[in-house]
Amino acid sequence: MKNIYYKRSHAAIRWIAWSILASLVPTFVTAAESFDVQQWGTYEMKWQGPQTGNPFLEISLSARFSKNGTTLEASGFYDGEVSFCIRFMPPSQGLWRYTTQSNSPALDGKTGTVIAGPPRGNNHGPVRVANTFHFAYRDGTPYKQMGTTCYAWIHQDEALQETTLKTLEKSPFNKIRFCVFPKRYSWNTNEPKLYPFM
Repeated sequence: MKNIYYKRSHAAIRWIAWSILASLVPTFVTAAESFDVQQWGTYEMKWQGPQTGNPFLEISLSARFSKNGTTLEASGFYDGEVSFCIRFMPPSQGLWRYTTQSNSPALDGKTGTVIAGPPRGNNHGPVRVANTFHFAYRDGTPYKQMGTTCYAWIHQDEALQETTLKTLEKSPFNKIRFCVFPKRYSWNTNEPKLYPFM
């Protein structure tokens, strides 16, 4: 009888201990990952702007990001449906503060913070020239480009575009080039949905 009670009480203690630990793990993970964007990642902010006038020509938008004496400026753009956007790539980790500047009162003087955390996975930063004749990521990892060409790819239907991307995922290519303007071939006579001009 004592043996059964001993085993049951120990099993209960183990269950309680594991329950407590399990409840703490998400807290630790959240604390460790409490940042808005990775260093060299893309942080996007959007605001609703004025509904009148030409948003492409009449509205200017930018933001100044600052951290420890470093100040960077990012330009904004019209993103459709009365939405204006700014994208920021933090070059270093830590707390960045920003303030927007715009000729529209609805977009001017917006303030906030962006916390940049450590880069992960394949995030090595932007590519730069290294040792005159080579390329390297910002963290020093060598960049060896292996490219292919898909000239009329962006003017195909969405299903074919997705098929192309899935095929490229399994290929050795890390660079692709394509035409902004549509091209007419014997196998490509379709009209694209969008043109790069108005």
